[in-house]
Amino acid sequence: MTLSLSGLLIVSGCAYFQNSKSKLEEAQIALNAGDEATAETLYRDTMRSKGKDSDEARALLVNLLINRGGRLMNEGKSDDAMGHLREALSLDATRDESRIAYARALMKVERYTEAIDTLMEGKGCRGCKTMIAVIYLERGQAGVRDGDYADALSDFELALGMNRDPITVLAKVDVYTVGHYGTGIEAVGYLDHAQRLMPPDQVGAQQVWWDKRTAIIYNAALAHEDAAISAALALPDPRRKVAASQRIIDKLELSMYAASLQIYARDYDQGTQRGLATYAEAEGAIPDADLARLRETLMNLFMQRAAIHLAADEDGAARKILAQALELDPGNRTLSFQNIIATAARSTSEARKLLAKWEGDEAHPKLRALLELVYVRNMMGIGQFTAARAGLERAERYAPDLLDNHLARAELEAQTRFEGLRTVWYERYRELETFSYPAGRINYYGRALAQVRFVQAAYDDAAARDYLRIPAFETRLGELEKTITEFYPYDAALAPADKPDAALLLLDRKESGEFEAKITGPKQEHVIKVAGESQSELELGAPGLAVVQAPTGPKAVFAEPGVKIIVGI
Repeated sequence: MTLSLSGLLIVSGCAYFQNSKSKLEEAQIALNAGDEATAETLYRDTMRSKGKDSDEARALLVNLLINRGGRLMNEGKSDDAMGHLREALSLDATRDESRIAYARALMKVERYTEAIDTLMEGKGCRGCKTMIAVIYLERGQAGVRDGDYADALSDFELALGMNRDPITVLAKVDVYTVGHYGTGIEAVGYLDHAQRLMPPDQVGAQQVWWDKRTAIIYNAALAHEDAAISAALALPDPRRKVAASQRIIDKLELSMYAASLQIYARDYDQGTQRGLATYAEAEGAIPDADLARLRETLMNLFMQRAAIHLAADEDGAARKILAQALELDPGNRTLSFQNIIATAARSTSEARKLLAKWEGDEAHPKLRALLELVYVRNMMGIGQFTAARAGLERAERYAPDLLDNHLARAELEAQTRFEGLRTVWYERYRELETFSYPAGRINYYGRALAQVRFVQAAYDDAAARDYLRIPAFETRLGELEKTITEFYPYDAALAPADKPDAALLLLDRKESGEFEAKITGPKQEHVIKVAGESQSELELGAPGLAVVQAPTGPKAVFAEPGVKIIVGI
């Protein structure tokens, strides 16, 4: 059948319109292909055409700009992001999403006031009020980080006025726990307020509340705020998902933790009383296995307190608290051992009687050594250095690897005169005036310092937590180092194990360039080349005075047996 011309036009026209696409459709195809620039151009062309798709193109362009701005913010390109987000808002100031996106970006770059103003300008904006509260909260948290605690509290109050959220109230706690601003009682008040705002099903906020309470207790203990600790512990546990029996155990453990912190902060009586009261409260209230763990924690509190007293050289206070603890647990090994050490500070003979009961215990050699070291200190205190030296040798036989032996050895070496000192050495040392020994006594300070360095290197966290130490261990170590380094210009290290009696020098050069060092004495002259920024070791062959010719002038060094003197040149 033959078609008319008009029929052909109609058929061909329909085919054409069916295959053509609008610019919005082309923009979507471009976006799907990842060609955002083409899509943006098509949206802008359509928007400017004032046609039927103009409003839709504007809305789609706003979407594109918001998404691009968010992506750039995530990439850390805030300046580029701001331009796109600001344009999105200018294209449609009535669109809440644009306003909130721009305000959120301003908040992220800490332009808080501009962000709040932007949201305030949106009349009837859905979500703007909540976002303003978020910005106040964020600005408050920034204030805490920057130390502006009063301003932070003000911002948290403003946020709370916009949105009654318990998390906002809990943010106030950081002002106390992070900034130590205000009092513990005030911080507990924030906990109480947050709890009253907290819905029963807000599990996340309940856990945050618990963590904040723990932080308050920690800080209050260190700040000696006993009343704040008691007030915090008196608040009910809001964690509804935790079984009631477990909440009781958690609270008792938290109370014992508070007691431990108070003892650490030297609020001894308050911490001990809290620990005893907590254990009394737990009896009959929790299963036997949990009670046993709590009892162990209580005994650890006594051990901790006794260790602190002994570390402070307060052996009388240590004996008193240990007597109280041993009434509760007479067979406790660690408490008994601490009591032996504390007793030795008053009477080594009485301490030996106590130690005899533990002769078969694996800790007996260590305790015997510690008793000898207490005796060594007592003998040194009355000038009986021969007896002190004999006591130290016994301690080293009982427990050769005991760190306390090295401290006692250091103290004894610092009181021991240099053996075989020659008049000619002394006169040459006086002539050079490199440094002056206290009271003019040339003692084995190099060996003493080497022992100090050995102890410091070995005294790690595990060693620091050892409850069985000689009294005032850390104090004595620090004081001896200070005494030596205030006048002694060199450092020192123990000689290697294969050369236990060698007299060594270690020339330490920090400057660049090679240097030829001449060392005269004790018996001969040595010449060695020292490269820049390096160390060169020299075995002198015998102890005595060595004169090191350094670029800054001659340095007098008394080389000592069994030690490596480190001389900077």
